[in-house]
This record gives sequence, C-alpha cells and structure tokens, in this order.
Amino acid sequence: MQRPLPTLKDLLPPVTWVPSQERPPGDEGAVRLDTKEPKYVSYFTSIKLAIESVWEYPEPALRQGMQGKLLLEFTILGNGQLEKTRLIRSSGFSILDQEALRAVQAASPFHQIPPSIGKSRLDIVASFEYHDNRVRYGVVP
Repeated sequence: MQRPLPTLKDLLPPVTWVPSQERPPGDEGAVRLDTKEPKYVSYFTSIKLAIESVWEYPEPALRQGMQGKLLLEFTILGNGQLEKTRLIRSSGFSILDQEALRAVQAASPFHQIPPSIGKSRLDIVASFEYHDNRVRYGVVP
C-alpha cells in the first residue's frame, strides 16, 4: 500500500510568533521624495534643490552611453544632518550609483526639519535617473 504524499503543512516548519518591528511615535516609515503630501512639499523642494546643485552625470558614463535608474534611501536628522544613505536598487552601473550617493552626501547638511512635519528624523526614498545625457530624480517607479 502506498503512503499518501505529505502536505505542504507537513513539510513546512511550524510558524512561530515574531514581534513586529515597531517604530517610535511619529515615525511612519520612509517618505517618497516626490510626495505631494502638503506638509512635506516645501521642505522636500529645498532638499531637491540642494542635491540638484551638486549632482552630475559622470563624464566617463556619458562617453560610454551609460544610462540607468537607481533607488536610494537616506535619513535626515532633525537638525538637517545626513545620518545615512543606502542604495536600494542599483542602476546597473557602479559609477552612476556612486555619483547619486555622493550628491546626497555633498548636498548635506540640509535645513532643519520644520516643526510642521512633526518628525525628529526623516527616511526619504528617491529615484535618480540618468538618461539621454540628462539627470532626473525624485520620481519613484
């Protein structure tokens, strides 16, 4: 007599309880740089302008026709200091990724986070696009 095949439930280990990763009050997670939420618009415009003033299309990448889109997350503390930057998704070209990271770092410190935002730190997600000899950012796919 054949034994019945095991079910998926039989094969998987039992589920154990894992505590949720709770965030401190006032920290609802990352905010997109291109958000239209009114409380962020003015402050994020100043961040975009600061980054735009130092962000460049690397000359070697231009010559070789490199194009791509990458996704970064960066954290700004209440006093405007940049706490960290993190590459979430690569453009496929290290030189493009590194330039976007460099631009965010070079643009800091930013203005203090306005009290109207109600947060002591901001995690911001932004895309940076290198396309047709131009740079564009802020739009998250």
